Amino acid sequence: MMTPIALPQPIASLQSARLHVASFPCPEGFSSFAWKQLQHTALAVWHAHLSGSTFRGSLNFCRPEFYDMLCQPDGTSIVSPGRIRRYKAA
Repeated sequence: MMTPIALPQPIASLQSARLHVASFPCPEGFSSFAWKQLQHTALAVWHAHLSGSTFRGSLNFCRPEFYDMLCQPDGTSIVSPGRIRRYKAA
């Protein structure tokens, strides 16, 4: 008999979103100020998502971790793919 795998709970509160976003450490060599700005933007996107509204700001980014901040623990993005300019390594 197989044991079911427990999936992480979906993020359903701003407090959970804060913990999720804060769990991403600033990448080595990346500006801590810029990282805080990305985290602030991610939280604004989560706030809009959790309140059922659309985030109206720009979603361009320079780190792939930012995209991960905008995903549920199961990997489901909280924004439509067309809203984010995807990260592309040089």
